[in-house]
Amino acid sequence: MARVPEVLVVDQDPQGRFDVQHLIKQAQLGFAGEAGFGTEAVSLASEVTPDVIFCGISSPPERSLRTIEALLDVLPETPVIAYARNEAVEVVRQSMLAGARDFLIVPATVERLIESIQSVLESEERKRLRLSGQAKGLGPKGLVVTVFGAKGGVGKTTLATNLGVALASNLGQSVVLVDADNSFGDVADMLELPAERSIVEFARDLETMERGNVDECLQKHDSGLWVLPAPRDALQWRSVTADSLRAIVHLLASRFDIVLIDTMAMLNDLSLAALEEANMVLWVTSTDFSSINNSLAGLESLRQISYPDGRIRLVLNVTSSDNGVRPAKIEEALKREFFWSVPYDKRVRVGSQIGKPAIIASPESPGSKSLLQLAQAVTGSGSRPAAPTNGKKEKSWPFRRRSSASSAQTAEGV
Repeated sequence: MARVPEVLVVDQDPQGRFDVQHLIKQAQLGFAGEAGFGTEAVSLASEVTPDVIFCGISSPPERSLRTIEALLDVLPETPVIAYARNEAVEVVRQSMLAGARDFLIVPATVERLIESIQSVLESEERKRLRLSGQAKGLGPKGLVVTVFGAKGGVGKTTLATNLGVALASNLGQSVVLVDADNSFGDVADMLELPAERSIVEFARDLETMERGNVDECLQKHDSGLWVLPAPRDALQWRSVTADSLRAIVHLLASRFDIVLIDTMAMLNDLSLAALEEANMVLWVTSTDFSSINNSLAGLESLRQISYPDGRIRLVLNVTSSDNGVRPAKIEEALKREFFWSVPYDKRVRVGSQIGKPAIIASPESPGSKSLLQLAQAVTGSGSRPAAPTNGKKEKSWPFRRRSSASSAQTAEGV
């Protein structure tokens, strides 16, 4: 968001208004005021013209719904987010019919509040572009999935290459994998592809490039996966900026169903740009202590810049036969559940070392089957597996929040 949004709270219940106001202040958003239902709300909204309106849904909901309709009559371009303690489908449906753009169950988290506001404001901006005719120039846009890990060695690139192959060969999607690891990206090596043209040349030719000739700048794998390799000379990355990476992603998303981005294992300008452009982030961690601790610090850093928490999907990649920390302990430390877990499978690791992805070389192996199911889940056609367990006694690890500018200052035990 370009500036801090101003939020108006409308609720007949003073305690409900107080609770939401407190949440708004915790999220460091602007508070435009509070009002009850009816004329009071409409009058204040007209006076302060907030960026977003939160409206509580009472029981019975009729007066709440009429208030939402009246607010939208005077401020039709201001999104309304309804909230209630009742998550009954009929209550949600009636709120949406009245014009609400989202619905929150309270009490809610700060992260969920920020995600909701960002979502409705982005949706409102796209609506404005459509009504003004400017959206026609945007064209179609594919799904952008960024694969990130807060530490090297967690299997991030191996997961990205196998996922890309599975999406292209098994699910028939048009997919491009962008190697945005500006240290020593090795996607091309893992797929035994030449790096005749890299992301450096792509960025250089952006101004003259068109959607129709994008393929000429990419390498195509036998699986059908297209790849934009990293340069052989890591020093060439100096000519690729965060803005040029964003432009590359936008162009590729107009040509492919899915854009996969493999990133460097740290939060630098390029990886942040890749995270900002993503519709979904597969955040990869292993059971290794340093991987979990780095993820803890990285996730805290993203919270501090109000990154939409709902885009992040935590992926456990078990890289050793000795599982170490139990998944439940990692979830407890990171304060989020695993979206996916890939079991230990040495054939997956070996495949990446010899340039033959396991998803093709060993399709029946446990790791390959899990990665194919992950590809199905990314496209919305799969289900979540249970987190792996090893039957061993849980280890107790002292996961610490680092004392740095990008992490919390307190120690935390598991």
